[in-house]
Amino acid sequence: MGNQQCFSGISRTGRGGNQPVKLTTGYWKFRGLGAPMRMMCVYADVVWNDEQFEVKRKSGGGWISPESEARKKELQKVNPLAQLPYVVNHVTGEVVSQTLAVYLYLGRLLDLAGATETERLANEQMLFYLFSMWMENGDFVYPFKQNANEAAFTAGLEVYFNKVIPNHYDKMESWLKHNDTPFFAGRSPCTADFHAWEIMDQHEAMAKTHGFASPLIGYDTLAVFYEHFRKQPRLSRYFDSDFHSLPINNKMAFFK
Repeated sequence: MGNQQCFSGISRTGRGGNQPVKLTTGYWKFRGLGAPMRMMCVYADVVWNDEQFEVKRKSGGGWISPESEARKKELQKVNPLAQLPYVVNHVTGEVVSQTLAVYLYLGRLLDLAGATETERLANEQMLFYLFSMWMENGDFVYPFKQNANEAAFTAGLEVYFNKVIPNHYDKMESWLKHNDTPFFAGRSPCTADFHAWEIMDQHEAMAKTHGFASPLIGYDTLAVFYEHFRKQPRLSRYFDSDFHSLPINNKMAFFK
């Protein structure tokens, strides 16, 4: 089993049920796609633990994680699609995997999916848009598709910060202004907001590390969301915990 971090929240119920929610989430030992689901669990104040897995460099090149493979095989007995990230519901026995499915499941379970049909539609649309944005970021910072080495990554930073990110932030800024809400789906945080904040915070960190100005300059509405979300009282335990201090990306990434 990977490293585990436990959070003792209240024994709240989900989806109108009578039994308390008890969850296990699983992901790599870095923030990445695991951060939004960890934030959701802290925000909802549920009893849960987080399983974290690390990769190790193989002697012949490449990376391996025997612990994550063993855990995946175990979970696939319940869900053949199981992989990281995942969530295990210890009350129902459900094992949910695939990133967006995990986020949507937690949203429904923890009352973070939107209070009205309008909010639910807004949340889902923004969530899927943000995931495509995160995948584009992953292609840039990992040596798998776009950049074969760190020199190529460094050479591409100017285009990424001056063209790629603004293209996305234009849409996100317009969305918030059009809907006239403090969060992307309504008056209170939904699943998309956790994903949005994490992406933006990763961009802020990468800009600072590589000497670029904040990508939020010129995006006043988006900047207000970023600061407002960070100050949510129900997330203070997350930002004070080891979860937020984890590396942003995995060991093979050009930006960690």
